[in-house]
Parts: sequence; structure tokens; C-alpha cells
Amino acid sequence: MTQELTTTSIKALLRFPFKERDWKGRFLVGSLLVLACFIIPIVPWLFVYGYYIRVTRRASKGEELSLPAWDDWGELAKDGVQGFLVQMVYMLPGLLVYLGGVFIYFVVSFGLPIIFAIPMAGNEGDPSAASLILAPLMLILVFASMAILFLSMFVGMALMFLGAIPLPMALAHFSVQGNLSAAFRVKEWWPLLRANKLGYFIAWVIVAGLAIMLYWVILPLYFTFIFSFLVFIVLMPLYFYLLLVSAAVYGRTYLESVALAEAGGQEAVS
Repeated sequence: MTQELTTTSIKALLRFPFKERDWKGRFLVGSLLVLACFIIPIVPWLFVYGYYIRVTRRASKGEELSLPAWDDWGELAKDGVQGFLVQMVYMLPGLLVYLGGVFIYFVVSFGLPIIFAIPMAGNEGDPSAASLILAPLMLILVFASMAILFLSMFVGMALMFLGAIPLPMALAHFSVQGNLSAAFRVKEWWPLLRANKLGYFIAWVIVAGLAIMLYWVILPLYFTFIFSFLVFIVLMPLYFYLLLVSAAVYGRTYLESVALAEAGGQEAVS
């Protein structure tokens, strides 16, 4: 079963979280877990991410889309941990570059003044001997560390963006194959992405466009004093909805990619 991202199918993907009779309770649990992520670090997010993997698996296998029951919490946590590890590996190069720049900046900005203060304090009677040399050097190093910080931010964000491009395909392949290593077997899932480049691009546009729309829904609340306290309440279900739709969109794109790759292989043989 394949399902191309037509106008009709996109509408169905956007509406699927609300079509089952039990959707309200399941959607509420997901929204509350997202809220809990801001209170309890990491643990609630693993269950939410595991739920994301479960929806992606259903969509990637061509199953009818609906909100799964919140059951088998051990399996949810396992999928969440593995999915989180996949994401961290793909984002790690950019994250290391960014954190490296931040580390250098803080060491130079806060560590050097303390280190340089020792010899400068020892030459209070002759400030020209230490101050005239160390002070300009410290200033140069501080400006250099700021340049490194901004460069690392730019390069790190670029690397994280590049890592995020294949991430949904890798996660979908992991969800279907059921083992962590599948996300890193690039030779297996790269032909799928290549066979459906336009479809994958459309999926990215749909998810990014939906994220921008939801952002503009929330933004006016920030500038309205009366409703500003509602931002946190509104943000949780909107974020969970975005996760659900992105899982469905990328999962269906993976399914379509498999069909296109198989069709291309059959044509090549014939």
C-alpha cells in the first residue's frame, strides 16, 4: 500500500490525530507529558519520543493512522531512548562545534582575567611592566574568543541543519527495521531518499510550514498581557500535534519512497 502526498492525503494526515473516538484522552496524555518535560528532565520526553516512533512505524508500514494507545510503556521508553540516540548522533558534529566555541569563549572571558590578575597584582609598583603587555593581550584574546564563538555558532547550526535533513528518513528506517543500527546503515535508506527526493522535500515543506503557522498562532499571545499566561498552556498541545503530524508525514513519505525504489529497481532489471 502506497499513499502519495496529494492534497487529499495531506488533509488526512493533518486531521488524523482527531478522527478516533478515544483521541481526546490519548491526545491529553501526550500534551501532559510534553508539559512534564519542562518540569522533569529527560524522562517524560523519552515516552513522547517513543510515541513519535510508534506513529512513524505505523505510517511507514502503511497502516491506518490513528492515535495509538498509551500502553507498553517499557517499549515506548526503549524506542524513545533509541530514537534520542539516533538524533544525538546526527546532531553531534554541530553540537560539538557549537559547545566547543562556547567553552573557549567562557574560558577566555572568565578564566584569563583571573590568571592575568596574578602577575599584574604582583607589579603594582611598576604597572608598566605587566599591565602594558598583559592587558592588550587579554583584550585581543577576548575579541578572538568572541569571533570563535560566533563562528562556532554559525558552523554548528549549519552542521546541525545538515544532520537534520536525513534524520527523519533514518528514524523511519529504524522504526520499520526495529533495530538501532538500521538508522546508521546509510546504504540501505539513502536509495529510498534518492528515489523520492521531491516527495521528501515536500514533506519537509509541510512540516516546516505547519511549524511556522503554529508559531504565528502562539506569537500574538506573547504581546497580549491578558492572554500571555495562556502561552504555556497552548504551546503543549500544539507541539504534540506537530510531532504527530511530522511522524505521519515522514512515515508516509518513507512508504512512498520504498515503492518508488522498488519500481525503479524492477524497471532497471527489465
